[in-house]
Amino acid sequence: MSNTTSNAIIPFTSIKLGPFELLHRIVISPPLHRLLDSAEDFYRACATAGGLVIAPFDSDASSRKNIAEIIHQANGVAFCLVDTPNDITESSTQELQTCITQAIQSGYDGIELDISQYLILQCVLLNSSCQTEATSKLSQIVQTAASAVPEERLGIRFSPFAFVDSNYTRSLELYVAIIKGLKCMHPSLAFIHVLGSTMFEDFEYSREKSLDLFRAALTFPQSLETAESRSTRFISSNSYTTETALDTSTRTGELVSFELSSLSNSNIVFLLYQNLPLQISPFVLKRLSDIRSAFEVGREYVFDWDLLQRGQVMKAMECLGRYLGQFEPALSYEGTDKKVVWRKSCWFASKGIAHSLLDTEAEISKFDGDLKDGLSGLVALRSANIRTSLEFLKHVLDSTLVSCCHAIGLNMDLIQRCTVRYRIIKYVAHAGNPGGIGLHPDGNLLSALITDGPGLGVYDFDGTYREPEVAGTILMGGSTLYRWSKGRYLPTFHDVNIGQEQEKTSIVAFFNLPDMENIPQSESVSSGTQQSSFFHDIRYIKEDDKSPTGELAALWETIVHKHSIVLPS
Repeated sequence: MSNTTSNAIIPFTSIKLGPFELLHRIVISPPLHRLLDSAEDFYRACATAGGLVIAPFDSDASSRKNIAEIIHQANGVAFCLVDTPNDITESSTQELQTCITQAIQSGYDGIELDISQYLILQCVLLNSSCQTEATSKLSQIVQTAASAVPEERLGIRFSPFAFVDSNYTRSLELYVAIIKGLKCMHPSLAFIHVLGSTMFEDFEYSREKSLDLFRAALTFPQSLETAESRSTRFISSNSYTTETALDTSTRTGELVSFELSSLSNSNIVFLLYQNLPLQISPFVLKRLSDIRSAFEVGREYVFDWDLLQRGQVMKAMECLGRYLGQFEPALSYEGTDKKVVWRKSCWFASKGIAHSLLDTEAEISKFDGDLKDGLSGLVALRSANIRTSLEFLKHVLDSTLVSCCHAIGLNMDLIQRCTVRYRIIKYVAHAGNPGGIGLHPDGNLLSALITDGPGLGVYDFDGTYREPEVAGTILMGGSTLYRWSKGRYLPTFHDVNIGQEQEKTSIVAFFNLPDMENIPQSESVSSGTQQSSFFHDIRYIKEDDKSPTGELAALWETIVHKHSIVLPS
């Protein structure tokens, strides 16, 4: 190959990886085979001469063998990604050795051990000696693997951002300490592979700045003369674009890995070599288009759950419902038609997607919300079970918000500056009478809702009324979205109905633009070549939403007319 750009020199030069001589520094590592129409066709397209491909372990022996053969036919190097146990027992150790042996017998050149996030998080909660204990446990796993394959054919994968938890800072420190410990105890490892992003539905959410912490833990101290001869390599995986991937590899001299984006760019090595942009898969493009189409007419969009996720979601919702059950109920008259319902609730806040929940009064007092329920939320976070359930549901809600942000045209910088407030609510019929929350649009940019029972009603501008099924995460546009988009996206008018004997629990994420700032509008809603801006004042917006002469007055009139609604004066 002849280099087409000056910054492509390093990524397309050779590098030693254990006993292998790689001809370039681009690593293909798809997250799951179930996301592929045909695993064999994918590897046939992506494998390159002298390139490293890391394939997830497949329980089907013939599929494992076929994938390894396909990579070798292209003169590539094939590693198999094997999950490690959550804890070290005799049976789990035997299971790990069996998987490694099966992968090697299928023809793989080496093994990448996916270190369990749960094992790391368990160690975070231990005392000050947790770093030593965690390193010791992981060393035992490496030794177990090394009984089946030499260390120089072993790699370790860390996913420090796979699930953002409340011990974020401490967990980063722990990962750094573990990498340093493994470097000393197992200097012959082929590589340390760190994933620098959180995977949210269709996109990876980058945490790129933190990767240098882990890279330095492995590579320093060392002289420049020893950099190329160093045994253990560092692989960084992130939500890379063509430009950022080439820049990162050129700056560090290390390997860069592609996970999610490789699925829709099976020729990704060629694209990078030609300095061409990466493509989004047809499935994701259709999803983004469907979200835009729904929001343009004021409809909700539902992200469906599979059976496994549904079970996990409902288990977490049950935990929250039990906790709220001990609260004293308060009457709620929200909405324009003044429906009455008993409501038990509290709320939590986060500085943004992929950030941990805030846990001090000073931090939550900056948010637009009743402080009493916010303080109740702080008390709730003291319970380990509640915190775990909330953090899981937060990840589910945040995942859908990321996709919606991309659909409506928010850039990554703006997405990362938006805040989120999460309210959990337990609804109970008042005095045995049907009730609920009255008709309204939410005042924020986007709302993501999970509920364990029916009752959410959506009012379309064409007069259609429906209640979305409880089978997914429900996304709705708010009145801020309507204003920010200059009317392109209509707010979703909705209410909540509670039956005579009904109880249900909901959690809603209110996604807000940075307050009291001029927010740039996307190219799709800006006029001409000059990008326009929108001043965001959430308190003014919420007051104006209820005004008979406000910016939503015409929308209210349409909804009332189309649905033959009589609202109180």
